[in-house]
Amino acid sequence: MRIITIALLALALAACVPTVDGVGDDSVIPGARVASAPFGDLTTGYEVLGSGPPVVMVHGIGGGSSVFQYRLNAPAVAAAGYRVYALDLLGFGRSSRPEQRSTQDDLVAQVTSFLEDVVGQPAVLVANGLSAAHAIRIAAERPDLVSGLALIAPTGYRSLNRPQDASRERVFEVLANPVVSELATGFLVDEGSQRFFLLDAYASRDSLTDEVLAVYDRNLRLEGARWIVFSFISGSLDQDVSALWPATTQPALLVWGTTGGFSSFEDAEDFALARPDARLLLLRDAALLPNEERSEAFNEALLRFLADVRP
Repeated sequence: MRIITIALLALALAACVPTVDGVGDDSVIPGARVASAPFGDLTTGYEVLGSGPPVVMVHGIGGGSSVFQYRLNAPAVAAAGYRVYALDLLGFGRSSRPEQRSTQDDLVAQVTSFLEDVVGQPAVLVANGLSAAHAIRIAAERPDLVSGLALIAPTGYRSLNRPQDASRERVFEVLANPVVSELATGFLVDEGSQRFFLLDAYASRDSLTDEVLAVYDRNLRLEGARWIVFSFISGSLDQDVSALWPATTQPALLVWGTTGGFSSFEDAEDFALARPDARLLLLRDAALLPNEERSEAFNEALLRFLADVRP
């Protein structure tokens, strides 16, 4: 009887969680052009603007993430004379959302393919959180593709560095169970849950504007959006960088917001000690997304860095 009750509850929750087919034809980033590129049988959706040396922006990984993260940064970089690409990772935004467990290898391969096939020349990678750890791996393994690294609250030393073993698969299988999956999805799209997790990503309630809340809610309701979130929760996307980061040789900029929460600030010392040549920027009144909450200061620092890296 208990199993039947749970199943009925899950079905009720599912009925209350409408899905969205896409995010529309208009660009999220002001002035950008919407485009797509094949990645095997899948598709990478991206936005592009400006002309000049390439800068590739990769959003962080969390429920509802997308190129929206760089709406306050990409136009300023493009206006300074760069060609900016902002891509949606698999499972997010306009990119394919495969109904399966994704791994860090999948996302690394996607970004690598994008650099090879779309950008076609060494680029500066701007990446946030766990995506920054993936960017470090690409820079270490394919230095021919990466001319510089601008890393926003990177992880991989003390946070989000779990080994990719069988336990990652087992956790994902539990989350993918039909009953658990529907219950978890109902939790993910709940307004209170969304605000709770976003307040760990942002330092201030003032940052949770109606626009921000609406975009994250819409992206979480996209058809198939749950699977990449389950992959993240299971640790399937985690990337240890303790050996990779010291092996990188590209110019690097490290940016952290100093507010607590999921800002990965506990990793900052390890990153700074492993590569003392990297530039370090600490921004008050910001957490996981200092490029949004302190966009003017971030843009100024990023443009100075890009000017020094520019060929």
